[in-house]
Amino acid sequence: MAAGVVVVLSLLCLCSAVVTAEEEASDGYKAPRFCRKSECPKYLLVKKYENFELRAYEGSRWVTTELEVDSLGLGIYRSFRRLSDYINGKNSEDLTIKMTVPVRIYIPFISPPAKNATMSLFVPPSVAIPPLPLRGDVYIESFPPTSVYVKSFRGFALNSDYEKKAKVLSEELTKQDLRFDNTFGTAAAYNDPLTFFDRHNEVWYSAL
Repeated sequence: MAAGVVVVLSLLCLCSAVVTAEEEASDGYKAPRFCRKSECPKYLLVKKYENFELRAYEGSRWVTTELEVDSLGLGIYRSFRRLSDYINGKNSEDLTIKMTVPVRIYIPFISPPAKNATMSLFVPPSVAIPPLPLRGDVYIESFPPTSVYVKSFRGFALNSDYEKKAKVLSEELTKQDLRFDNTFGTAAAYNDPLTFFDRHNEVWYSAL
């Protein structure tokens, strides 16, 4: 993963605007425990491997902005601020949207590594028609149902932790002859900086 991913963990403020577990389960779906009280994208666990798993995610929408990766983490701050402004009402409808998880960082494995990187927040299905962003560098993305290989790990994650876990997952998938898209990787952060225990982090590769 690209440098600076760790900074997002110190910037997230997930303390406000959460949904209750009862609200999330109203349609019969039970969210994974690591989502805690925040809404997260729905998925089906397809297969549990020894050190990772294969998930089939439903189609989803995300509000996304470009991410300039830099050693000081200023790009991370600027990107998260743009997304935070959008969900806090700076959009075409003045609509406040509840904070969701994960914060997703997409990193293409190209040179330079910062090119075309993005940061995204999940748009909950309760927002039937997402309001338009007011900024040209913030946009709504729609993703079809997709399958991803996921490696989870705990603790306060540094950039080096994401990089190591992504490398290990890539090696594990290759060793088991599982086909995946190795042109990009995804880091997913689920916790605010005030969560000290039972923290959850993930790296993803798209299954082919």
